[in-house]
Amino acid sequence: MDAAWLQRRNRLLMRKLIVISALMFGFAWLLIPLYRVICEQTGLNNVVKADALEQGDLQAADATVEMTFDSTVQPGLPWQVRPLTTYLKVKPGTFVQVQYRITNASRRVVVGQAIPRYLPAEAGEYVKKLECFCFTQQRFEPGQTRTFPVVFVVDRKLPAAIAGITLAYTVFDVPGQDGKPS
Repeated sequence: MDAAWLQRRNRLLMRKLIVISALMFGFAWLLIPLYRVICEQTGLNNVVKADALEQGDLQAADATVEMTFDSTVQPGLPWQVRPLTTYLKVKPGTFVQVQYRITNASRRVVVGQAIPRYLPAEAGEYVKKLECFCFTQQRFEPGQTRTFPVVFVVDRKLPAAIAGITLAYTVFDVPGQDGKPS
């Protein structure tokens, strides 16, 4: 084969690889704003940014709402999930952080996903979560324990008829994500 022909092929291959790498980087970079737009439009996980809250949402109201924190685990999932704070009085418009501790009590790798529930159900639209372990799947090694923060704001527009809110998480196994076939 001709050396010049090989050099042209190598340069062409290098250009293709650079273009593919740039496209992959661009796609990954666009996923973050795309995810935020989808969450804002659908209300998925009530994801908001601190700078997106209205100034009035940041001023504490005179009234308080009683928050109860709870968790359940899908039957058969070898996890222990518990809130470190089970009860709190919250002023709407103020940032609140609570912690949940999760332990994989099995001898195998387990991947789980938490789904939030609100009681009463209509209270869910007034709890704006900024950080939550429920946003992503969580992978745990055998016997591993981790603590996760949940940061949220209760909207000042919460109806006065809602005096208490329960924020509960149900954790489900994500089959096929532990490296073994489901």
